[in-house]
Amino acid sequence: MKTIKQRISYAVMALMAMGFTACTQNEDMAPTLKGQEINATFSVGGMQTRVNTLGAGNIWENKDRIRVMQIFGDQTTKTGEYKYVEENGLYRWEPTVRLRWEKVGRCELIAWYPSDIDIPHIYNLHTDQSDETKLKAADLINGYWYDVPKDYVDIPMKHRMSMVTIVYHVGTADYPNMDISEPQVYSKHNSVRFGRDQIHGQFEMSTPTGNPDWVQACKHDGDMFSAIVIPGSYKTGEIFLKFKIGDKNFHAKMKSDTDFKEGERNTYKLDVGKDKVELTRISIDNMTGWTNEEELK
Repeated sequence: MKTIKQRISYAVMALMAMGFTACTQNEDMAPTLKGQEINATFSVGGMQTRVNTLGAGNIWENKDRIRVMQIFGDQTTKTGEYKYVEENGLYRWEPTVRLRWEKVGRCELIAWYPSDIDIPHIYNLHTDQSDETKLKAADLINGYWYDVPKDYVDIPMKHRMSMVTIVYHVGTADYPNMDISEPQVYSKHNSVRFGRDQIHGQFEMSTPTGNPDWVQACKHDGDMFSAIVIPGSYKTGEIFLKFKIGDKNFHAKMKSDTDFKEGERNTYKLDVGKDKVELTRISIDNMTGWTNEEELK
């Protein structure tokens, strides 16, 4: 039989062991992140990059800014801003308006570019895209994240509008030393709304309902012009392009029913002669930032 001293000794050792285990468990437990600054990056097309809009659409450019809204509790929100900084071949996302975790439980983060949009749930189309700066400002990219606070979060982003690029040729015999001017692209809508889907972890675009409008396109690379439109459906024979050569007005129609989807870049070839304006589909390579149709109508 154990002596009383032995029993006391065993009890003391057991208590010491329990205390040591409790301390170890407390040390292993991560401290709450409430109040800690949110470290975030933003990826497009699976890359830690953004949208050189006229390129592949997958490279963030120096000084690009993204706003992030944190939604927590009873729909309370806080908004921060991050700037992309590239130096010596390295990049980082630098907070310019700091955002901190507001609760221990699950939070929602909505991120969007361009950062000058005040309400991320509503997008109003920029109809003046007549230069590269204005075109880039129309390139809506947003993302959604829903989880418990973490030391580091990467918010997946994607292009939400449709890009239209026209490669054109003006017949030199018909219009010597003349070029297209004032190109416009038809958008079936001029506004659209977005909603949060916690179950699927998505920021979903609703069916666009805004009125149609004409977009002033950006001329670039000598014989091309591009514009960003809100996704929509076009009918055969519907006027899709307007432009001028000298003081003469031209237009081009859709050859067949065509659906523009979010994140797609649609590229067309436009041939203009004295007696014809022909818009034809072409095939292009897949890009990582934009999704491209291989057969365009």
